[in-house]
Amino acid sequence: MTFQHRNAGGGERLHRREFMAAAGAVGIAGIAGCLGGSGSDSEAFVYAFGRSPTEVQFNIFRQSNFAHSLQDQTHHYIAKGDITGNVWPDLPTSLSTDGNTLVIEFPEDYSWWSGDDLTAEDYWTYLEIRRLQDPEASHIKDNVLVDDYTIERTFKGNVSSDLMRADLTDQTFGKLTTPRWIYKEYLERLQDATTQKERDGVLDDLRNMQIPIDQLSEEGLGNGPYKVVDWSDNDTAFELYEDHPLAEQTNVKQVRLVSELATENIRAMEVNNELDMYPEGLIGEVDRDDYPDNLQNWKEIDWFRMQKITFNWENEHLAKRPVRRAITHALDLHPMVDAAVEAGLVGKPPALQTGIRSSIHEKYLGKGWVDQLIEYPIEADEAGAVEQLEKAGYTRENGTVLDENGNPVEFTFLTNDGQFQSSTGVVVSDQLESFGFGMDVTTVGSTDYYQRLEQYDHDMWWIWHVAAALWHPTSYFSNDFYGVEVGDPNSDSETGVTGIPFELEIPSEVGAETTDGDSVTIEPAQLMTDLPVASSQKEVKEITRTLVQWFNFDLPNLTWIEERNGSWGDVKAYDFPSGDEENVKLDMDRPGETALMHCWIDRAK
Repeated sequence: MTFQHRNAGGGERLHRREFMAAAGAVGIAGIAGCLGGSGSDSEAFVYAFGRSPTEVQFNIFRQSNFAHSLQDQTHHYIAKGDITGNVWPDLPTSLSTDGNTLVIEFPEDYSWWSGDDLTAEDYWTYLEIRRLQDPEASHIKDNVLVDDYTIERTFKGNVSSDLMRADLTDQTFGKLTTPRWIYKEYLERLQDATTQKERDGVLDDLRNMQIPIDQLSEEGLGNGPYKVVDWSDNDTAFELYEDHPLAEQTNVKQVRLVSELATENIRAMEVNNELDMYPEGLIGEVDRDDYPDNLQNWKEIDWFRMQKITFNWENEHLAKRPVRRAITHALDLHPMVDAAVEAGLVGKPPALQTGIRSSIHEKYLGKGWVDQLIEYPIEADEAGAVEQLEKAGYTRENGTVLDENGNPVEFTFLTNDGQFQSSTGVVVSDQLESFGFGMDVTTVGSTDYYQRLEQYDHDMWWIWHVAAALWHPTSYFSNDFYGVEVGDPNSDSETGVTGIPFELEIPSEVGAETTDGDSVTIEPAQLMTDLPVASSQKEVKEITRTLVQWFNFDLPNLTWIEERNGSWGDVKAYDFPSGDEENVKLDMDRPGETALMHCWIDRAK
């Protein structure tokens, strides 16, 4: 089975936009000079996203301070998933499967900004470094560089064709970011290594290597249609890379990416008409009157992303299922969602606690299967919460929850200072305090949040609930903090980093609330390892059903919003694609940047 992809676009349009308000609003003076000063040549397509370019680096193997969002503008994706669950090639011309082998065909007319040809060897270098980190543990048998533009990737086991393609879609690792000449030394050292200790030494050196934005720009280490030409703490300037094969499809010659997290008042720029697009977000009803009429949602999608609260089972109270269920009953999800909506998100509470997006329930669980699951309240159920506490031997006296020893029950909660994260965190802590739990909230900066989270020294925390931009169970049941984190299934410990056992029991009957009857023993961490390499759609469904039943029964996390998303932009100044055009695929993550990276955005006539 082969999925083909062909880039589409329109002809050159000569009209220039005359409206470009307050270009210096975020300290762009230096960049304006780089872009040619005043006049039409200095007009840039301006949008906002991500972190400061001076705070990030571009070595994909060094995740600390990696340019997660900025790389979406500098490097092409290998593959992307859409809202139907399909996976499509983005940069490659095709992804085809033959038995356990995935064949990746690359185009012959792309190059790095340095002028060096972009070839299959660039991506093969990345794939081999990943495999050789631990060849025995890898699910890949080998990656064969067939010729300059073809890779054959063979899996060790029988893997469904959908999952072989899905393996390429990771948000972090799913882009072509590895110029072969930069990473050749590390690959050769891994190829020569004969022990895991030697491999780990190479990987330590690789993870210590950094590629700052000045190196990216000066050495031409990007491959997108717009190349980095200048930057400041607040923004990055790009010019159309004329040798890019899609360059002739657009009349947008310059782009300026404002660093959302480095700009004090990005909201003011939005409502003052200083941005041409936001690539990952919608103008919600609550904010519509604040925005000028020329800014409209031009693409809206049933997004893959959910958000959750994680329960740390290392806490003696949260290790008890009835306490986790009591918290779920005590929280009203509607005010939490309302706080997020007030801060600019669009979404609704999930109807069921399944751990996966409701839009894929039928496809991956079967019609009507979820109707058997436990239904937790969406609105607060105080009586139900008290009943769950009593099952744990707890009481609530004078508005305070007490454990079996008569001690107040208190939790620490970690959130970050992002607008909707902090406001939703206040709602969560206020509701739980009002019910009777003691709450100690820690709020840290967005740039430090993930490092602090991975200390695992809090009882609850906020986090996205999806590991990759993919509408597939593997994205929601990844064994990391974006999925349902347990830990290494080969660990000698009985529990993972958040106290979840590697082996536990769930009821044999779907929807049963206790294990008092027949039960089965499962290993959730191992199931999450097995899911991405399942041999058939039938096996995907079987594993997903088990993981969903476990999530619903044990509540390792509480999902509280299913988001909708898309992109808004200046529809009077620019022509944005609808996605109805031939070969224009936009029902996927960040449609705004997808359109920009394929040169599908034009200045309006």
